[in-house]
Amino acid sequence: MRPAARWPVLWHIPTTACLIATVAACQSDTASTAKDANTVAIADSAALDSIPAERPDSIPVAVSTTVVLSLLPAAVGTPLTGEAAALADRAVFAPLTQRWFMARLVDGTPSMDIGRIDGGIGTTGSARAALLQMLTERSPILPGMSFVLHASGGSRVATVTGLATSGRRIIARLDVPAFGSGEPALPLEWRGDPAVPPHLVSRRDCVPGDDAAIERTVARYVASKDSAVSALRGCFGRFRALVTVRPLAITPESVERVIMVKPDGTTQKGRLRDLSYPLHQLVSVLDIDGDGVHEIIVHSFRPAMETWAALRMTDSIAFTRFASGYTIEQR
Repeated sequence: MRPAARWPVLWHIPTTACLIATVAACQSDTASTAKDANTVAIADSAALDSIPAERPDSIPVAVSTTVVLSLLPAAVGTPLTGEAAALADRAVFAPLTQRWFMARLVDGTPSMDIGRIDGGIGTTGSARAALLQMLTERSPILPGMSFVLHASGGSRVATVTGLATSGRRIIARLDVPAFGSGEPALPLEWRGDPAVPPHLVSRRDCVPGDDAAIERTVARYVASKDSAVSALRGCFGRFRALVTVRPLAITPESVERVIMVKPDGTTQKGRLRDLSYPLHQLVSVLDIDGDGVHEIIVHSFRPAMETWAALRMTDSIAFTRFASGYTIEQR
């Protein structure tokens, strides 16, 4: 049985007004055509890494350790004019090689982060029409596409129902129930169309350890007026709990402490490799590939920005991001 988190973790999710641009279902035929034309192997492309055990059923990437199961379909790419063209010049979408995404609730609806647009967007009818046209022609992710949503209780298919903007982010709405309060953000995976079956992984045994000793160790780390503490229980290789102690002041010089707790309550210094985000609030655990080693969901912070991301163990004391964060810019 998967150990549950035993300490509450608090986080703040800002609510942002969204300008929704639902793409008509008739666009699915166009998306299918784009998928059929996009079947070449990848070469020298930058993308997010995958779980190592999935590599036998992956597309090889030259001069890279990155693994992609299937390319995202190429955008329609019809030439744009006027306001739609101006919006396209300010928009950036996920690369075709991206496999992992993050989803969270936006105005109560599960949504995935698929890109960014700089500058404001008008609210007139013509502005909405231009946005709709730009998203339909430029986004590699369109309504009708299916992804796999991973949660602590298992995985399920999540289908895109429409596209929208939320602040500077371009998002895709999903047809899944709202997440539970303990999982404010979850990783999504693109496995192609048709989906590549998951690669079977041998499960490792996870001995729970001395609960009392682990709890005593975690209890030693207490938040102060200048710091925050978060902790998770789980199976992390030789460890059974993870603790972060981070300063509340978010500056370029801010440094956090990452403590990994062994089954007997003794500790070792750990590390969270999360690109340029140095500070973290631990949120939840899940076991995506069923190998008995938990991945973690974190709320990450850096000056003027925060994100949600998923990290997995990449060596005995380190976690590395594998799912791209759902980013909020505070500028």
